[in-house]
Amino acid sequence: MLGQTADMANRAAAGNAEIPLAGGMGSGGAVVRVGDTVRRPVRPHTASVDAFLRHLEAVGFAGAPRHLGLDEQGREVLTFIEGDVGIPPFPVWVGSDAVLLGVARLQRDLHVAAASFVPPQDAVWDRPNVTDPGPGALVCHNDLCVENVVVRNGTVVAFIDFDFAAPSDRLLDIAIAARHWIPLRDPADIDPELRGVDQIARFLAFCDEHGLDRSQREAVAAHVGTFLDRALDSMRTRAESGLEAYVRVWNAGYPEQNRRSRAWMDAHRTQLVG
Repeated sequence: MLGQTADMANRAAAGNAEIPLAGGMGSGGAVVRVGDTVRRPVRPHTASVDAFLRHLEAVGFAGAPRHLGLDEQGREVLTFIEGDVGIPPFPVWVGSDAVLLGVARLQRDLHVAAASFVPPQDAVWDRPNVTDPGPGALVCHNDLCVENVVVRNGTVVAFIDFDFAAPSDRLLDIAIAARHWIPLRDPADIDPELRGVDQIARFLAFCDEHGLDRSQREAVAAHVGTFLDRALDSMRTRAESGLEAYVRVWNAGYPEQNRRSRAWMDAHRTQLVG
């Protein structure tokens, strides 16, 4: 997860100072803004993600950062996208229906743009929460949490932080986004600013915006459950490896919250499918 705030944007725009960007579970402050660019450490999957970003630019998808090469320190350079993201504690606009449907529309457009992408034969992907669906799968974002969506004047304009982009099932990608944006969790674990949202209505509206039928909604709901199971395992692994952000989230009660979310999904499956 990686985000920016309007205040950070104003301070960074003043010059070429390196301004750490908020969020980024695995970045540890290593992702920074420099002027109108973002600099990120190169990792094993960087070249594959960059190939995907170049494809999105080539087919005219405007809702993603542009890959600009490497800087003198060997860091990946991307365009900085102006706007706001929801950094906890979440602002009230995160719960607006307009933003929710904007996320669905841009995700739908991303899937269309990705359909013609052919990954490099030697592609390497970081896929902590998705299984390998086999040849011919669609490369998806796979991490459309609130912090990875840029909103400008109430309009969803872009997705950022494509670190977990990888071949996947588009319905799983939709499920991951729905998990965060509905949000699909026990109401006791919803941030105070968003409590009281109609989770069932928001889920159905999100699926409608994607044009999903009943069987596809069933698949999305099932994917949320298996995603939660995989997320529990991957969070545990990364926390046990000592990654500070994951240790902090794990110790703050992530296992219990994850299990409550799973129980809520199971209890409301019939309503969610419609």
